[in-house]
Amino acid sequence: MEVSPVYRQSDDCEHDRPAHPQVFLTGEAQKSDHLRAGPCVDFPVSVVLPAGGTGERTGLQTPKQFCPFLGRPLISYTIESFERVSWIQTIMVVVAKENIGFMMDIVQQFQHNKVRVVPGGSTRHRSICNGVMALGEEVVREQEKPAASSRPKVVIIHDAVRPFVDEDFLHKIAVAAKKQGAAGAIRPLVSTVIATTSEGYLDHSLERAKYRASEMPQGFRYDVIYQAYQRCTESDLEFGTECLHLALQYSGINAKLIDGPPTLWKVTYKRDLAAAESIIKETLSQTACLITGGLEAGVTLANVLQKAFVALDVAIRIRLSHFVCRNTRMALQLFGLF
Repeated sequence: MEVSPVYRQSDDCEHDRPAHPQVFLTGEAQKSDHLRAGPCVDFPVSVVLPAGGTGERTGLQTPKQFCPFLGRPLISYTIESFERVSWIQTIMVVVAKENIGFMMDIVQQFQHNKVRVVPGGSTRHRSICNGVMALGEEVVREQEKPAASSRPKVVIIHDAVRPFVDEDFLHKIAVAAKKQGAAGAIRPLVSTVIATTSEGYLDHSLERAKYRASEMPQGFRYDVIYQAYQRCTESDLEFGTECLHLALQYSGINAKLIDGPPTLWKVTYKRDLAAAESIIKETLSQTACLITGGLEAGVTLANVLQKAFVALDVAIRIRLSHFVCRNTRMALQLFGLF
């Protein structure tokens, strides 16, 4: 099977340039373990993020993953949800070939250092397959380097238009996938599902309590999902949508299903865009900005602030910068926080 090329961010980008009012660690501060308090795993994990959709159901010319929210595309928020997880190594973003340049601009502008961009296929499964295969190809390229990372033990597959996934749930998916071979998020059905006749009449309805909606993220041991895509048919690649089904049918792995939080919803229709923007604004209202002229002192103070806000059950994201501003009001305005 031919492997698609992988596009990387150049190494000479500006790592300390402010990106957006939603502040987050960049540059050397991002490497510090002092601000990492979430769960951790002891095996390599990577992500495949299919983002090749056209957004037909939103009725907009711009695909919904690229729709701007407060000056930043939706997909950038989704990527950040994974980049701030310290134990995630690589994020393969799979986009339509005509959007590769645009996606690379996003990667550079918002300093997404864990991202690799891969050209997608004509269907969802073909795009995910390209991402999975590219992860294996990354290992071949990296083996010539002294600090090569191993092939991921677990691959998490998610949607570019589901930006509100948290680290605790990703941890549950990753651990269950390593143990079981595959794991996926589920949610209760909110509507009754019915089957219709070819003439458009009711045939029968399903007992809602017995069924669940399959959601993202889903996790797989790399060998399981790799084998599934190697063995599946052209019909699966063309018409299928469920990765867990491929793992069951072609790798013999019955996935562990995990109840997911309500925040896993997908931006699908135009009305969802307004809801997503509202949540993003609410998140930004719980943000603190720290500006310092010395990185070491900034990390120390940020650690103190982090502990204090956790005790108050308030989320906080902190950006460390070498920029020094004597006027606090001016600094807040600069970052859009005033």
